[in-house]
Amino acid sequence: MNASVNEILARTPPWVFVLFAYLLWIGVTRLRPSVQMLGKVWITPLIFVCWGLAGLSKRHGEFGYVLPHWAMGAVIGGALGLLGGMTLTVDRPRQLVLLRGSIMPLVRLMLIFGAHYALQVAAALHPDERTTLLIWDIYVSGASTGYFIGWSARFLQSYRKAPQADLAPVVSLKGTSLR
Repeated sequence: MNASVNEILARTPPWVFVLFAYLLWIGVTRLRPSVQMLGKVWITPLIFVCWGLAGLSKRHGEFGYVLPHWAMGAVIGGALGLLGGMTLTVDRPRQLVLLRGSIMPLVRLMLIFGAHYALQVAAALHPDERTTLLIWDIYVSGASTGYFIGWSARFLQSYRKAPQADLAPVVSLKGTSLR
């Protein structure tokens, strides 16, 4: 099947565009240092863990066949998520975190989203290769879940070790409410 980009986009469910816009926005906002409420830090990892688990549960085929592929992806992603350190400054009484600016969140989010999207489109365009392509998508689902679980563990460890600071002046300079 030879489909144009317009045809592919027309067949893409609307929620995919909403998710893409949200992930792009999150990635772009992380290019600069920012102070965030501690609870807000967990939104993106939660989205990817849920998406990865949904990817596991919605796969066609025997669960005993799908699970090892997903688990291998999760182990590899988890190991990658644990790599490196994070430099955080925290305001524990206010539950605020100063996150350093970096291009890595944007790259990471676009790579995971792009891999899922490309594999789903390829599977739709090439039904004869659908099974193989969807196995790769299972690996991506597992890897993204594992990555964000590993990232969360690394974040918690960095949070515990992070120096305490009063971040309220930083937030008030930006005109952002602490509520």
